[in-house]
Order: sequence, then structure tokens, then C-alpha cells
Amino acid sequence: MHVPMPEGTRLSPDLPEWLRLEIADAVVLFGRMEQEIIEISWILTDADLTQKLKLTKGSTTEKFIAALESVERAEAGLKLDALKEGFKGLAEERNLMVHGAWNMADAKPWVVWHKFLEDDDSIIGEYFEQWRFERFMVKGQHILGMLRQFHDMLEAQTGKKTSAVPRGCA
Repeated sequence: MHVPMPEGTRLSPDLPEWLRLEIADAVVLFGRMEQEIIEISWILTDADLTQKLKLTKGSTTEKFIAALESVERAEAGLKLDALKEGFKGLAEERNLMVHGAWNMADAKPWVVWHKFLEDDDSIIGEYFEQWRFERFMVKGQHILGMLRQFHDMLEAQTGKKTSAVPRGCA
């Protein structure tokens, strides 16, 4: 989806309020998903405090994929590929939002992340319009809901409470 910036594009560093709020909402939602994933991994690994601290470090995406794969191994024939790919896609979008340099390009949001660097003559970025935020939020809220249900089920089955933060507030 990343493209070289067209010649003559008018750039502005001034981001409209709606864009700043969309970025913030997406980051908050993804953080809530990460919290659920970490706490689910605590239950699945029966982690003590030292192990819990270890599990908070590193890639949440990798932890999530590992947790899903352990669930697949435990349940013969279960395939969670769509969920894995959906989360990976959201993680990539979140990383672009958080690590990218935002501008307006001809009045449309444009985000540059040097991870896309291809040569020394081009600026590589992506248009990130409101429909992409909406898609992110719909997918993210759906995955968050599934994570919360799974977390609740694991807590009920194991009798282990993993968060002091009530899920309705997180």
C-alpha cells in the first residue's frame, strides 16, 4: 500500500483534530488487546510473578500467535489462521500509526515510516484515511471482545484472576 510521494504534493505538518483522535483511539484499543493477550498467556503458562514480568516483554504479536497455536494443538482440527492473520494485520497498522511520521499530503493523512525505505531519492509512505481507522476499530473491537470472552472463560475454569483492572474499564 506504500507509494512514492507524487511530485508537487503539498505537505503540511498540521494534523486535524479528527486524525489525532483516530490515532489515539486505535492506540488505546490495541493496548487493551495487548493487555488481554499478556494476561491470557499468564493463565496458559501458570506464571508466577517473575514469569509474568518476563511475559510482558517482547512482541505481543508473537505471544498471541504462540497462545493461539497452543490452543490449536490442544483442540484437534481447530484452525485459527484467520484470527492470527487479522491480529498480525492490526499489529502492522498499529506500528505504522505509532512509529510513523504523520503529515497531511494534499489534505489527506500521509504517514511515512522509514522501514519502507527503497532508495535515497524517494519518500515512501501511505495514505491513511478515515476508512482505514474505521476498519481498524471494527476488527480490533471484535478481536478484543473475543479475547475478553476467552480470558473470562480461562479465569472461570482455572479460578485464577489475572487483572486488578475490571474488563469493562480496560
